[in-house]
Amino acid sequence: MGTRKIPHTVFDSRFVDEPDGFDAWRQSISPVFDVTPWRAAQPGVFRARTEAYHLGDILIGATTTGPQRFRNARTPDRVDHILVQAHQTGGYVGRLGEEDKRVTPGDVSIIDLARPLETYSFGAGIISVLLPRDAFAHRPEFLNGAHGVPLDPARSNFLTDYLSALVRRLPSLTQGEAPEISRITRDMILACAMPDLDAQARVEPQLDAVMRDRIKRHIDRSLGSPELGVETICKTMGVSRSRLYRLLESEGGVARCIQRRRLLRVRACLEDPAEQRSIGELAQAYGFPNQAHFTRRFRAAFEVSPSEVRQRAAEGAPVVAAAEEPPLTQWIRQLTLGNPR
Repeated sequence: MGTRKIPHTVFDSRFVDEPDGFDAWRQSISPVFDVTPWRAAQPGVFRARTEAYHLGDILIGATTTGPQRFRNARTPDRVDHILVQAHQTGGYVGRLGEEDKRVTPGDVSIIDLARPLETYSFGAGIISVLLPRDAFAHRPEFLNGAHGVPLDPARSNFLTDYLSALVRRLPSLTQGEAPEISRITRDMILACAMPDLDAQARVEPQLDAVMRDRIKRHIDRSLGSPELGVETICKTMGVSRSRLYRLLESEGGVARCIQRRRLLRVRACLEDPAEQRSIGELAQAYGFPNQAHFTRRFRAAFEVSPSEVRQRAAEGAPVVAAAEEPPLTQWIRQLTLGNPR
């Protein structure tokens, strides 16, 4: 049982006869919402797709839908769970409880399905997590204030990044891993939705991993900028200097991380036969104004000179990697750095 893949299911309105697409969608989510077509939608045309994973006590899924109106479910098997939705595209307007709400791309919406709601969605791409109320029994203040609670942009981005990464990984995870994933996800929601120091401490490694990944992606986007450094990273990513140094400690520090990723980017350029810039131009473009210094750092990192890399790439010969760079790292580098242009 523990080695079996996590159960999942897919609903796609494209595989339902056109006139029946919306009715099939309505029936599939009837325990969660009562939905009706929005008058702004094009008559007779509706598209919805959701892929959901069952982790035992929670459901996680990615959904894209067209315009519609949402109300509380009316079926006898309606659920009163907590629904967390990370809106990647689209959003909704309406009322949650007594509050008017407007949700736009990038927002995270928390809905208590036991409380009143009526919203109008103009189409959306969403990652959803459906959790039982018992998951938050130890935090009654969360349950009391969860319905429509607004998350600030930084926390919304954090939670969305985590859920996006999790959805990508779910197809490869096993049922034996599901309970731990469920616990981490619940604690991540708590840590992002309200001041919860206990939950924050329990998920700190996961929080750090998400932030470390975001910082590296920011660095990769800014490799050509002469302003790239501790101050700009802290300001852009909203982290303190001390946390930034701690997050990149395993990379040898901030400066070494930036230099390493710049060297990897230049190497990717040199391995691209379509790249016409000279070695000196590439070095200059990625933060090495002194070509002699650049060549020394490049050889120290990869045990091969820049000119040798370019020559071997032109000949179609494999380039020997540095001892500190295992083959898997080479593959990952090629996937993550991509074409620098």
